[in-house]
Amino acid sequence: MATAIKGSVSLTYGVHTQSETFSTTASTLTNANEHHNYSAGGGRALVAGAALDIGTIGAAEGLLIIKNDNTYGSLSISLDGGSNWDISIPAGIPNLISVGPDHPIYVKCPTATESGITVATVTSAGAITFGSGGAIGTAIMTGVSNVNSNTNDYLVEFSAAGVGTVYELDGVTIKDLTADYDLANNSTVNLVYIVKYRYTLSEA
Repeated sequence: MATAIKGSVSLTYGVHTQSETFSTTASTLTNANEHHNYSAGGGRALVAGAALDIGTIGAAEGLLIIKNDNTYGSLSISLDGGSNWDISIPAGIPNLISVGPDHPIYVKCPTATESGITVATVTSAGAITFGSGGAIGTAIMTGVSNVNSNTNDYLVEFSAAGVGTVYELDGVTIKDLTADYDLANNSTVNLVYIVKYRYTLSEA
């Protein structure tokens, strides 16, 4: 039995607009015991790059819709198993990609980890600025030195280079670090950059 696939894509680029809708079916199955699977979920891409979890799909061949859920920072996509990163999705933007079965799909954050970054200021409202480093994006921050023994991991959402807001790892609860981090004590942290994403991958 065939599987219905429906969707719509609309792109406005300056004064140019293109809108497309499609409604079709995946190829008819030749074996009554076969069925079409899909994989859907989300995750956090690291700079090292990793294969997208395709779940129960035997061969990732179909349509991939994937959205970069970062406020800032691009998401890199590789369709050839991580050899090349030809697709870059800006923050907050989804992309619809036709994929084949030849190689696994890989995702990664293009921003490298930064170590020993100095903290300039923190506020009780969770605001943080860095004296050096601090790229635009999302990062897991770990206290390294002069942080009042607070070496816990926190999530930093950057709003500009070197400026962000600190959250617990849930990404919701704002964290007050005024008792632990400050420039006078030369506090330093490590920043492991990530890109949050969500996706649906169909099997043709």
